[in-house]
Amino acid sequence: MAVEQGVAASERPVWSEFVSRMGPAWIVSAVACGPATMASVSIAGGLYGYQVLWVIILSALLAFVAQFMAAKIGLLSGRGIISLVESTWGGPLAWILMIDALAATWLASTVLMKALADVTGLVTGFQTPLWPLIYAVLIFLLVGFGGYKLVERICKVLVALVVLCFVVTVVKVAPDLAQVVKGLAPRLPGGVQGALMMAGIMGGAVHVTIIGMHTYNVNARGWKAGQMRLAWTDTFLSMFVAFGLYSVAIFLAAGTVLHPRGIEVRSALDLARVLQPLLGPYANAMLLAGIWAAVLSTIMPTFLAAGYFLADKMKWELSVKDARFKAVVGFGCLLSLVAPLLKGSFLYLLVTMLAFGLCGTPLILLLLLILLNRKDTVGDRKNGLLLNVLAILALLITTLLAARFLAAKLGF
Repeated sequence: MAVEQGVAASERPVWSEFVSRMGPAWIVSAVACGPATMASVSIAGGLYGYQVLWVIILSALLAFVAQFMAAKIGLLSGRGIISLVESTWGGPLAWILMIDALAATWLASTVLMKALADVTGLVTGFQTPLWPLIYAVLIFLLVGFGGYKLVERICKVLVALVVLCFVVTVVKVAPDLAQVVKGLAPRLPGGVQGALMMAGIMGGAVHVTIIGMHTYNVNARGWKAGQMRLAWTDTFLSMFVAFGLYSVAIFLAAGTVLHPRGIEVRSALDLARVLQPLLGPYANAMLLAGIWAAVLSTIMPTFLAAGYFLADKMKWELSVKDARFKAVVGFGCLLSLVAPLLKGSFLYLLVTMLAFGLCGTPLILLLLLILLNRKDTVGDRKNGLLLNVLAILALLITTLLAARFLAAKLGF
């Protein structure tokens, strides 16, 4: 008995340490589980019912694959993706990748600022173009001078409550399991809207911003090559399990509550109808609080990601302690002030932002795939067959959906 107690006591700290050291991929997952993904999967559920469930699940799988490759390259090289590309192929390609990542990141932060301002107007009943300016100053101070971690934690609690409401709603409304199973059969809805929705769903999971950001996250956490198993577990639980459950729960709730009634999600209040079977008259307040928290917790690391990309290329310190890094964050905040000029529903703008972001993703996936099969880059830790097959699948699908979206936008 004493021996068994001793063994159990010795095992507990090991597991406790393992859990406590997890984290970098959860930062990325928190960004992925943001308002844009909430918008894309809920709109898709309202429009198509369960028809595109297969895309939701596939997006979670490919999110795991892409983020694990990003973590792996960070662990094995000890560097961020842009400086590694520069040392491997030279400056021009590194500049292309940096511009690609920056464009997608600053587009995302601008649309997120639009969403933040619009939701604040709905909550307060006071619509003003000054909201972006107020938030830009607040976010710059929080990110540039500390304090945003506490705000981020509060926001994540609110988001978790809203997600829990979606999960309970799914249980309460009881989706038709036979129809849910049919949604696992691959089918692509046609038209411009179909192309937009498929690209938006995939863009929320496999996006150049979060893939690039994760190569820096693992290094900032101090992880080394020997912690590959920890990185795999961290990424699998955060991206495939947590992000997958988040996406599927919201999608099934929207597909069950909205689609049979012919309700298309065009505004936040349309989306709130999904929660009415559970929350009744309180659905609007809970949904708006959740969206506000999701936007605020997503936009701050997005501004930081832009700082990482430019600082890595320019050989600056990868920290807001560096005045130049802080200036990049400030520039992103200033750029986001054009948000009031964006017209239309912020939900559809978020989906469009994800679709355009997807167009910049195949390049970084291709570079990661090549780098992780070069012995001079990763030594004997090259990709195995399964990871290479999944990576090629991710590259092909993102390229196909991005090309289909662009073709539809151009009228082909």
